[in-house]
Amino acid sequence: MHTVSAPALKTVAIIGGGVSGALTAFHLRKDSKDVRIMVIDPRPELGLGLAYSTPCLRHLLNVPAGKISALPTEPGHFLAWLRENFDPNATEATFAPRAIFGRYIRAVFSEAPDIEQIQAEVMDLRVNGDTVTLKLEDGGVLIANYAVLATGNFDPAALPGIDVAAVESGAYCHNAWSEATYANLPKDASVTLIGTGLTGVDVVLRLRELGHTGVITAVSRHGVFPNRHAACKIAACSAIPADTAATCVSYLRALRATIAGGNEWRSAIDSLRSTTNDLWLALPQQEQERFRRHLQRRWDVVRHRMAPPIADIIEGELAGGTLRITEAHLVGVSLADDGARVSLHTAEGLSQMQTARVINCTGPSMNYRRVASPLLRSLFAQGLASSGPLGGGLDTTRYGALRDAEGQASNMLFNLGPGRLGTLLESIAIPEIRQQAVEVAAILAGRLRKYTALSPAQLLPAQRSLSSVAV
Repeated sequence: MHTVSAPALKTVAIIGGGVSGALTAFHLRKDSKDVRIMVIDPRPELGLGLAYSTPCLRHLLNVPAGKISALPTEPGHFLAWLRENFDPNATEATFAPRAIFGRYIRAVFSEAPDIEQIQAEVMDLRVNGDTVTLKLEDGGVLIANYAVLATGNFDPAALPGIDVAAVESGAYCHNAWSEATYANLPKDASVTLIGTGLTGVDVVLRLRELGHTGVITAVSRHGVFPNRHAACKIAACSAIPADTAATCVSYLRALRATIAGGNEWRSAIDSLRSTTNDLWLALPQQEQERFRRHLQRRWDVVRHRMAPPIADIIEGELAGGTLRITEAHLVGVSLADDGARVSLHTAEGLSQMQTARVINCTGPSMNYRRVASPLLRSLFAQGLASSGPLGGGLDTTRYGALRDAEGQASNMLFNLGPGRLGTLLESIAIPEIRQQAVEVAAILAGRLRKYTALSPAQLLPAQRSLSSVAV
């Protein structure tokens, strides 16, 4: 049990030890030597998180090695580490295994001295004057001056019509990352995936790595997997200029005009990497809602692309009939004699299919009021946190300060990573996370130096902006 009195040193508690938490701790230690930094996470290894703790070496990064350095000012940092520690023949175009990138993050994190690791889950957080009190699941208490929420991703949202008996039997699996999801599955059994995004791709690869040979059916409303990465010429400027009228239609017209002007579509999409969030924040809420309804999935399949080796596997399975796509809405999953019965609503009407196992591949839930987090439930109940304007994630300022139920920005609570999808369009990829870590660390370091009269923008180093370095 951890019990700590009021901190003698100024103290920052980082809640979550994945990539977001590890990089924030790393940069904060670089910026501030005389601060106590605690990283609190129930997992024994810091720096991995969900994405990079995968045991499957077939799970590749969906960004090439030359564009995914953990350090914004050193774009070749990961590639140099990769050549020295894993693959001497790696190039800027290499798509490395995610598990290897996790080791890289741990190596970066290990360079920051005197960071305390506390293996526990934070159950509650209270603000008392100029301190933050954290209550742990073992009853312990920690006290800090600032807290950073770097909680990463949560389990998917509940799907409609899931029969309890199907869950209890193991015919329906809610968590695509659990080892139990793949246990006791006959090699030739049929499997149905709900979702055709990157999680669905990961599950196909994991099943095949484990020797599964049965037919896999992927169900989604749009019926498409992400597109593939391919070499393309780097665009000279953003496909959507900053002075474009802030509407979805205007953005789409500008993008199409760029492509019609001779730019390959990947080049046009990649040209937006450094301006995506600024363009998003310029949209009125009504336009953001319109984008979510009509363009979000189209954006996802072209923006979050598959590494070429993975695309080859998926396309080969689709061509061979061992992987099938069904365009439909899920109605429900019930227990059947040999597994589960999946009810769907297709363009032709209601239909049913029999399968041995159903796996939820819809991706992390962004309804933070309903995720299984005692900490978030407490923050919402106290009014210390609020949902993003569109109802998901967390409401934060431009630089990650948490907004309370009244819309006031906190001076003590910050967020980075997936939670910031409450206000941003992009906040889960390394280019965004690494920049957010730099920015939050800079703000905290400035405040720890007692420059509290300055605004967050003034505390940031010159020329740093919300957007990540273009990649």
